[in-house]
Amino acid sequence: MSKRLLERRRVQGTVKRAVIAGFVALIAFGGALSAFAADRAVETSVTLEMEFGVDLSSRAAFVNTRQEGEEWVRHDFPVPLQESPGTPTLLVSEPVELTVPVSYVVGAGGAAPTPLSAPRPSIPVGEAPSGRATCCTVRGMWDDGAAQQAITAEVRSVIEYARTNLGLTHEGPITINISHSLSGLKVRYKEAFGEALDVLPSECSFQRGEHLFFGPACRGKAEVIAREWFIRATRAHHVSARWAGVATVDYYWTRYQLGEPPSLQDPRYLSAVFWEPATDFRAGRGSDALMAAAALYAVESYGTFEDWLGFYSALLSGAEVHSAFKAALGVDLLRFYSDFEAWATQQKTFMLALAYRSCSEAARHTTARRLDEGGGFPHYKVPLEVDDDGDGYVCEGYASFDREEELTCLVLGEVSTEEEE
Repeated sequence: MSKRLLERRRVQGTVKRAVIAGFVALIAFGGALSAFAADRAVETSVTLEMEFGVDLSSRAAFVNTRQEGEEWVRHDFPVPLQESPGTPTLLVSEPVELTVPVSYVVGAGGAAPTPLSAPRPSIPVGEAPSGRATCCTVRGMWDDGAAQQAITAEVRSVIEYARTNLGLTHEGPITINISHSLSGLKVRYKEAFGEALDVLPSECSFQRGEHLFFGPACRGKAEVIAREWFIRATRAHHVSARWAGVATVDYYWTRYQLGEPPSLQDPRYLSAVFWEPATDFRAGRGSDALMAAAALYAVESYGTFEDWLGFYSALLSGAEVHSAFKAALGVDLLRFYSDFEAWATQQKTFMLALAYRSCSEAARHTTARRLDEGGGFPHYKVPLEVDDDGDGYVCEGYASFDREEELTCLVLGEVSTEEEE
């Protein structure tokens, strides 16, 4: 996780976070349940799965329960939480009792007991929280509780930020699938959908339905986890114009990472404009960054992000893309294409005129990224250098110091004679 993201979370950490959300306990009710058939008693037991969550807005806990093989039942009675005197960052409740109805039918002649679903509690209208999104069931890596808890905590952190700062949440439950290996991830997929995959859609992360899948290399990456959740929350896979979904996710995801709305002047978008033909966007061949740059251009040129969300919402409802764009932003879609292409061409001309020939020349005239961000300059600023790792930055050996009045740039490693000249 980047230092910038950590700092943003510390700044926004004034709101207390509930620590008891998201763990699952298996409680066995044994020995005491007796059902009578004919003239004999049958002693048995039942496994009850419980899931605890916390509504941060009301500082109250809620409980979900289910019997083995049955659906979840939500118990929406309030369990008020308060700060623990011994641990200021912990929210606790007074002791509570939970009564769960469990019914069994025992057939005559010693037939095996048949479990019945526990009835849903009757909740008065207006008292039950509406549209509460649930998170998260973790499947895989049962021998590594720390890994399960870490990825659950990260998803909950994204959900909390999105709800508080963006007014965004997801619908329905989320199941997180992880494994020690890629072959294990294929096992998780087959368990979830009953069919095997010869090749994973991605070795990093992907999703289907309520299931999010994270490969070994990405399950600990905050930016990947956040991106998958934003795709889930905005239903980006279910929109007719793919670029609209990609751009909407990118807007939310970038704001989550930076703590502020993205701008067309961000290096990632300028780099896409520099290196890709602007017409690729119209043709549907542009990268995700180019699609997001086009959306930002529309927002900054014709309206607001709320207007864009109106357009996107219409697409999700099945509206035709040209009419939806015109209705939301007041401009014909074809004009948007031509306006964006003209702007991108002009921007590329400016960037070419201001480009540097080498890392050392760039270091003399502009500030490199900080060392903890990886150092270097955007590739479009030094286009003659090679972007070996494909991250959009070159000259990673150059990095800025905190005390720029003493030294503007640090060079890591040796600099060639050609660069010095």
